[in-house]
Amino acid sequence: SKKLGIKLIIISDTHGDLAFGNKFENFFFDIKEYDLCMILGDVNEYETDKILHYIPKEKIVALRGNHDRLDVYDKCGIRNVNGDLFEFKGVKFAGVEGSFRYKNGEFPLYTHYESLLLAGEMPQKADVFLSHDCMFKESKYDAAHSGLAGITYYIFENAVQWHIHGHIHKSYQGEYVNGTREKSVYGCEYLEI
Repeated sequence: SKKLGIKLIIISDTHGDLAFGNKFENFFFDIKEYDLCMILGDVNEYETDKILHYIPKEKIVALRGNHDRLDVYDKCGIRNVNGDLFEFKGVKFAGVEGSFRYKNGEFPLYTHYESLLLAGEMPQKADVFLSHDCMFKESKYDAAHSGLAGITYYIFENAVQWHIHGHIHKSYQGEYVNGTREKSVYGCEYLEI
């Protein structure tokens, strides 16, 4: 796949870790330039406050994770891109929040069927697909971490170039059988796509 020419800061699944110490400052200090910051969920409001101290909210887009409450980004004016398609430097991004429904509560959780309905309603033809959860991988992990069928559907239906997600608590990069590049983020990472 061709280079898209976008420099990203990606933050996911920090679960309060960035609120203490200088972990975020040390990470951010090494970054010379970036285009966008993507928060992919399970980042609490104390961490969000710290991120906003260094990164203007106009450069941040976000998705909620399976531990995030409904109003987590509304309070601080960060753009939630769930179910949305947006364009940046000619590259189209789409995003979907949450994960597989493994618990009850006011969190973004979906059955496979619900995730397929959502994927079918989403704007088509994104170049980069952002999600909290991963593509469905036949219970490779446990029920809470085996992915969503709707994510798989969207990626294959739209032949996206990149799928960037969190949730798995492992950082890695790979490629799906259809040629889509996969990037899993745990913590803070810098990525040029």
